[in-house]
Amino acid sequence: MVQAILELFTSEQKAETILTNPMIEFIFIVLFVTFLAALFIHLSLFNKLKKLRNYLKDTDRMDIEPLASFKDQYNKKQKQESVKAETFVQEKFSSWRLFHMPVVSLIKMIQMTVSAFILIGVLGTFIGLTSSLGSIDIEGNDLVEGVAGVLAGIDVAFYTSIAGMGFSLVMTVLMKVLNTEFMLTDIMLMTESKLEGHKQHGMNRLIDVSEMINDSIRSLQETNQQSLSNMEAAFSGFQEYTTGLQKSAEDLAAFNDGLSENLHQFQQLFDYMTDVTDGFAEGTKHLNENFDSLFSYFKRMDGRNERMAKAFENTYEKVREVSKAQQETLQQFDDSVGDIKQFTSSLLEDQSGMQSRFEQIQEKSKHLVDRMVEHNHTFRKVFGEDVSTKLTGIMTQLRELSTEFDKMGHSMVKLPEALQVINQTQSEYKHLLSDRFTELKEFNQQFNQHLKAHLADSMTFEKHMQEAASTYEQMGMKNNQFIQEINATMNQMSQAFQQRENQLETSVGMMKDTLANYVSNLEGSLGNKLDKVGQVIRDYMQGANDGIRNEFQELRRVSDANEQNQARFIQQTLQDLNREIQILNQQLTAFAQRTATSNNPIRLSQNEY
Repeated sequence: MVQAILELFTSEQKAETILTNPMIEFIFIVLFVTFLAALFIHLSLFNKLKKLRNYLKDTDRMDIEPLASFKDQYNKKQKQESVKAETFVQEKFSSWRLFHMPVVSLIKMIQMTVSAFILIGVLGTFIGLTSSLGSIDIEGNDLVEGVAGVLAGIDVAFYTSIAGMGFSLVMTVLMKVLNTEFMLTDIMLMTESKLEGHKQHGMNRLIDVSEMINDSIRSLQETNQQSLSNMEAAFSGFQEYTTGLQKSAEDLAAFNDGLSENLHQFQQLFDYMTDVTDGFAEGTKHLNENFDSLFSYFKRMDGRNERMAKAFENTYEKVREVSKAQQETLQQFDDSVGDIKQFTSSLLEDQSGMQSRFEQIQEKSKHLVDRMVEHNHTFRKVFGEDVSTKLTGIMTQLRELSTEFDKMGHSMVKLPEALQVINQTQSEYKHLLSDRFTELKEFNQQFNQHLKAHLADSMTFEKHMQEAASTYEQMGMKNNQFIQEINATMNQMSQAFQQRENQLETSVGMMKDTLANYVSNLEGSLGNKLDKVGQVIRDYMQGANDGIRNEFQELRRVSDANEQNQARFIQQTLQDLNREIQILNQQLTAFAQRTATSNNPIRLSQNEY
C-alpha cells in the first residue's frame, strides 16, 4: 500500500529504492496512519462543533446535547447556590468528551501532529543518511564508484522529510481554515450568554427604584413651587386685607420656606443615597472579583485535595495489604495452635495408653511374683526346710544310683542334670525380673525429670509471653513510623515527578520552537544551503540528544536511587518481620508445651511403682 501511494508521486523504481530499508518503510507507514487518523479526528470534531454553533445561531435554543445537559445542571446548581456562568461553562466544556477523550485534549493532540510529522520525517532522513553512508566501502578498490553510487541515491533519504513536511503543511492549513479552537471558544461564549440571559442585576433594580423616587420628589417639589407662586399671585390682589390676613399670609410663606428647605434637604439625602448605592455597586463588583479569585483558589485546592486523596487511598491500600498479611499470619498462627492442640491431645492419649500398659505389666509382674511365691511354698512342702542337706543326701544317693544306672546304659536321663537345669532356669528368671524392676525405676526417674523440665518450660513460656507483648507494642510503633515514612516518600516523589514533568514540557516547547524555525529556514534555502543546513541539523540534534540523554540519565539515576532506597527499606522490614516470626514460632512452641503440661492430668512419681 505504501509503495502504491509513493508511485503516485515518483516512479516505480524510485519507490522500490525508498522502501528497501524496513525502517524507512515503517516510518512511512507511521506517517500515513498518523495523518489519516489526525485528519479523521479533526474533520469529525469540526463537523460536531459546526453543527452545535449553527444550531445555536439558527434556533437560539439549547435543547441539543451536550448543551441541554449543561443547561439542566446549571439550573439545578443555580437553585442551590450562586454560580458564575463563565466558570461553569469552562468547567463543563473542559470535561466534555469525544472519542472517549476530552475535546480540549483532542485539539491539542491535533496541534501536536504538526511538529510530530516534522520530527518523524527528520528521523527517517537521518536513518536513511546513516544507512547510506554506512554502506560505503572505504577499504575497497572502487572507493570513487562506491561514493558516487551512494551520493547518487542519497536523495532517497530526504523523501521522509518531504512527506513529513507535506503532512505538517496540510495539517497547518486545515487547522487555520477549519479552526476548531476558535469554534469551541465561540460556542462557549454563546452558551455563556444564553445561560446568563438578559436578567437585570438586583443592585441595578435598586438604583432604578431610587432614581424613580428621586424623580417623584422633584416633580412634587416643582408642583409645590407652582402652587406657592399661584398663591402669591392670588394674595397680591388682596393687599387691602386686614392685618390678620397679612399675618396669616406671612405665616404661610414661612411655612412654604420651611417646606422648601425640607425638600432641599431631602434632595440632598437622596443624592447622598445615590452616591452610597454607586459605592455599594462598586464594592459588590470588587466583591465579585474577589469571589472569582476565591473560587479559582478553591478549584486549585480541590485539585490538590484530590491528589492528596489519591495518595491517601494508595497508602490505605498498602496499609490494608499489610493488615491482610498480618491477618493471614494470625490465621496461620491459629492453625498452628490447633495442630499443636491436636498433637498434645494425641500425645496425652498415647501417655494414657502407656499408663494402662504399664499397669497391665505391673499386674502381670505381681501375678508372676505370687506364682513364684506359691512355687517356693510348694517346693518347701515337697523338700522341707533343710533343703540343702536333703539335696546333698539325695545327690549322694543319686550318685550311687548313677553308678548303678551307668551299667544300664545311657537310656535314662540323669536326675541331677535336670534339677540343675531347673535351678538355672529359676535363676535366669529372677535375673530377668530384677532387670525389669531396674527399668521401671529408671522410667520413674526419667518421668520425674520430664515433669521438672515441663515446669521450667512453663516458666520460660510465661517470660516469652511478656516479651511477645512488648514485641507487639514495638511492631505497632514501627508500623506507624513506616506509614509516616511512606507518606513522606510519596510527597517527595510527587514533587520530584512534578518538577521533572515541568522540565520536560519546557524542553519539548524549546525543541518545538527550534524545529519550527528550522523548517521555515529549510523551505527557503534547501537547494543552495543543503550542506550548511545538514551540519546545523546534525549539531542541533547532537546537542538535543545530549540534553535529552542527560535528562533521561538524571531521571534514571533518581529512579534508581528511589528504587534502591525502597528495596533497602523493604529488605530491612522483611528481616525485622522474619525475626519477629522466628520469635513467635519459639513462643508458640513454648505455648504448646505449656498447653500439654496444663492438659495432662497424669502425675506419676517413683513411689507409685
